[in-house]
Amino acid sequence: MKIWTKLAALLCAVLLLAGCTLPGQEGTTVEELLRAPRLEGDYGEIQAALDSWLGQSAQLKYPLNGDLLSPFLMSDFDGDGVQDAAVLYTVTDTPNIYMALLQKDDAGAWQVRDSIEGLTETVDTVRFARLQEGGANQIIVGYTAQQEDNYLAVYAYQKGKLEAIFAEPYDQYIVEDITGTGYEDLILLGTDEEGTAQIKLLSSDREGGFRQAAVMGLSADKFTGCASLAAGMGAYGGQYLVLDGWTGVSGTNLASVLLRYNEQSQQMEPARQISADDLYEASLRNVPDLVSQDLDKDGVVEIPTQPEGAGLINLSQGRRMDFILWMDYTSAQPRKSFGILDEELGFYIELPMEWYGSLLLTDGPEENQVELRSQDGQVLYMTVRITELSDRSSDWTRLGVVSNRLIQAQFGPDVVVSDSLYRLSRSFYIL
Repeated sequence: MKIWTKLAALLCAVLLLAGCTLPGQEGTTVEELLRAPRLEGDYGEIQAALDSWLGQSAQLKYPLNGDLLSPFLMSDFDGDGVQDAAVLYTVTDTPNIYMALLQKDDAGAWQVRDSIEGLTETVDTVRFARLQEGGANQIIVGYTAQQEDNYLAVYAYQKGKLEAIFAEPYDQYIVEDITGTGYEDLILLGTDEEGTAQIKLLSSDREGGFRQAAVMGLSADKFTGCASLAAGMGAYGGQYLVLDGWTGVSGTNLASVLLRYNEQSQQMEPARQISADDLYEASLRNVPDLVSQDLDKDGVVEIPTQPEGAGLINLSQGRRMDFILWMDYTSAQPRKSFGILDEELGFYIELPMEWYGSLLLTDGPEENQVELRSQDGQVLYMTVRITELSDRSSDWTRLGVVSNRLIQAQFGPDVVVSDSLYRLSRSFYIL
């Protein structure tokens, strides 16, 4: 048996060296069979058109993160209502990534119109944005260098040319219509020469480039850097920007800044509803991953706070859990959501707001259980447990799954919630 195996391996080697055809595959060499298959449909035609234009085979490059993870970027890049294509690739002896733009000709065949060299050899993220007037989408590419430096470039296809209309180092960015023009703005977080975090609001000008609408640094006596950016609507209209910054000597605590765009001064200003100092004190929190976000997907960014005192007592020893109060400081009634956060698994359970100020959090009778009781411990409001996925207990409400663990909860035997809108089954969030 071993002899026949060796003979078969030798035969395959001879066929490979000779470039012979195999039975049933006449006219096809072994080398061709070993090559990666061609993509079908538009992607295959785009790849063939790019290879023909280059005179060699392009190596397609994939973004590492984000929603767009394909080297083929399909959208309308010139505003004519017809879908175009952009491709991320590299070629021999050129480490940096290139981007080519293709359109269909009158016969329906894809043709390369232009190509441009990128900033590094690695693409982190790609997204489309409508930053300029008209119907065209621009391409925003975040690049990563070997030194862990990040660069952001904005590409636009204009008058038959693919151009980088903006390129700059960055730490984070978001795209949002902050200025109210009806098309999107680029909010960029970076670091100045002194190492101070800066926010730049970049809005499109009439010439197709960007004007810097605002430059702002975080207060150096309070913040050591920026953790996250989020944009959303205010309670009474208008766009707001929420910045979460690192604080303290260790740089592991967080606090928030709330900003609004002033159309008259064309600057980002602190919100009037709460002073910067009061917001800093109110939003100080010691959970590094607890950043501001649109928790309930209503367009408003809520700022998480850790209420101290206020009738909330945490005696849990088995799990790292905290009371969290999410605030909308653009509203006259800022309390939006109250609940408990599990720091280990990163989930949040919203509780009835009527319980705020009268709760005791303590460990339950079994492992990975916590109980919410009245402050004297006599009334059991709710039990939360973390169990196996196979658990099918009918008397527990299934909340969700985190890290292959099932999260369940149940009300105490005599609990009645007066808030008719509260539903335990809809109270679960993964942060």
